[in-house]
Amino acid sequence: MKLTNKNAVILAVVFFIIYSVFVIKVNYSVENYSDIIVATTFFFTLFTGFFITRQNDRYSNIIDTIAERDANFSFLYRVFGMVPRIQSEIREAIRNHYTKILESKDWAYNEFHPSNTITSITKSMSSLTAEEKEVIDGHSPFDGIWGAVQILQGSRKKIIALYEQGLVGFQWAIIYILALLLVVSFNLVPTTSLFVEVLKILFGTAVFISIVLLHQLDSLTLFGEHAGEQSARDIFSIIDEKVN
Repeated sequence: MKLTNKNAVILAVVFFIIYSVFVIKVNYSVENYSDIIVATTFFFTLFTGFFITRQNDRYSNIIDTIAERDANFSFLYRVFGMVPRIQSEIREAIRNHYTKILESKDWAYNEFHPSNTITSITKSMSSLTAEEKEVIDGHSPFDGIWGAVQILQGSRKKIIALYEQGLVGFQWAIIYILALLLVVSFNLVPTTSLFVEVLKILFGTAVFISIVLLHQLDSLTLFGEHAGEQSARDIFSIIDEKVN
C-alpha cells in the first residue's frame, strides 16, 4: 500500500484505537520500570531522529535537483527563441517530457522509464544550419547551452542515485523493535488515573506517527502526489508563452 497522507491518517487512527484498548485492558507490574522507559526512549529517539534527518535531507536534495532540472529546460527553450525551428523542436521534446510527469504524478517518471528528451534536444541543437549559427553568433547566452545539457544529464543521474538511498531492511528492523519495546514499556507505568492512561495512549500514538513520518519520507510521499506539480505546470506556461 502506498503510504499517502490519507493512508497515514487512517493507520494512525487504527493504531490509536488498538493501543487504547491495550492500555486499558492490559496492566503489568514491574519494578524499576522508569529505567526501561528511559533506555528504550533514548535509543528510539537516537535512531529515529538520525534516520528522519537523513531522509529529510535526501528529500530536500531531490526537490533541489528537480528544480535545477526544470530551470535548465526552461533556459534552453528561452535561449533558442532566436532560432524558431530549434525552439519548436525543443518545445515538443519538453512538452512530451512533462506530460508524462503530470499524467503519472511522478516527478522522476522519465528517470526510471524510457525517455529520449535529452537525446532529442541534443539532436536539435546539433542540427543548426550555418545560417542559423550566424543569427546566434556573438550572443553570450548561447555559450552555456551545452553546459545546460550537461547539467540535465547530471541531474538525471543524481535523481536516480537519491531515489536509491532509502532505508534498508535491517534499519527498519531496528526502528520496529525499538518502537515495540517503547510502546510496551509505556504500559509498565502504574495506572493511577484516567489522565495517566490518556498520556500512555498519546505517547504510544506519537511513536507510531514518528514511524509513519519516516515511512513517508523514505517513500517520498510526505507532501503528497502533487509535489513538484506546480513547477511542471510552470514549464508548460513557459513553452505555451503564457509567462514572460
